[in-house]
Amino acid sequence: MDMKHLPENIVDDRGTLARREAGLPATRTQLARLDPEQLHTLDKIAIEGLEVFANHGVFPEENKLGQKFVVSVTLYTDTRRAGETDDLSVSIHYGEAAHAIDEFMRVHTFKLIETAAESVAAMLLDRYPGAYGVRVKLEKPWAPVGLPLRTVSVEIERTRA
Repeated sequence: MDMKHLPENIVDDRGTLARREAGLPATRTQLARLDPEQLHTLDKIAIEGLEVFANHGVFPEENKLGQKFVVSVTLYTDTRRAGETDDLSVSIHYGEAAHAIDEFMRVHTFKLIETAAESVAAMLLDRYPGAYGVRVKLEKPWAPVGLPLRTVSVEIERTRA
């Protein structure tokens, strides 16, 4: 199997991104795994306030009738090459990502918004190899809590395992 390798140590203006021991070259998979502290030094592509009508919730009525969810996503990536070349193919297409989130939320049903957020994060990391990590905020403005509120939400941040 022909494996593509990067240099032994990957270093750029954010510091050391990947290091392989024993003199072996770092693989692309290693480069895609960052320490969580390094995540915030990367470029970001954000989708904010995406409204999705889906069927998630603990109560059977929520799964049957559906309700509005608001999804905000930050994809941590490196946009330098896209910025220098004006080439969308070397970036993450935020329009496609927004549609992927919408479709995923509508096709799947979860009881908990925590599970929905975890699943959206996993789907995005799987679909976009150029994303080193992702932050997902999932809001449920019509949550059936019996009290007036603007929204309930869960926010998670995940990197490649």
